Amino acid sequence: MIFGRRPERRPRLLHYERILVPMGGTEADETALRLAVALLGGTDGEAHLLHVIEVPFDRQLDDEDTEAIAFADEVLGRGEAFLTEQEVRVETAVVQARAAGAAIVDDSVERNADLIVMGLRYKKRFGGQWDAGRTVPYVMRNSVTPVWCLRIETKELAQTP
Repeated sequence: MIFGRRPERRPRLLHYERILVPMGGTEADETALRLAVALLGGTDGEAHLLHVIEVPFDRQLDDEDTEAIAFADEVLGRGEAFLTEQEVRVETAVVQARAAGAAIVDDSVERNADLIVMGLRYKKRFGGQWDAGRTVPYVMRNSVTPVWCLRIETKELAQTP
């Protein structure tokens, strides 16, 4: 009879300890959260959820918008509940800034994030062309942290001739 040794545990191919998940309150947030769970589940890693309130230039940056703050609390609360249910450590923050992209890049540096995971909705602009918006391209261009961007599934593309 031959007894084999138990195979050594192989290290995870993708190892992240601090993942930043910017949340905009759209259906794309769930996709980003699910990826964060897949990457952090069963580890000591932590997800940092961030909601950016964009303040227009005609208002002071420190002006409080109670509706926007309530919305941010709701969005982050849902994300925190989901991650807690999946046994992933989580921290949340709300930031007010002129542009979400710059705030996300700054936060990733400040928190020393290993990865940014962003959900992206499928949306069209004038002329019917797909558009990624301003925030995702800004983060992709300017982040020193790796960025994983996930476009959500859409039925619309399947029906295009």
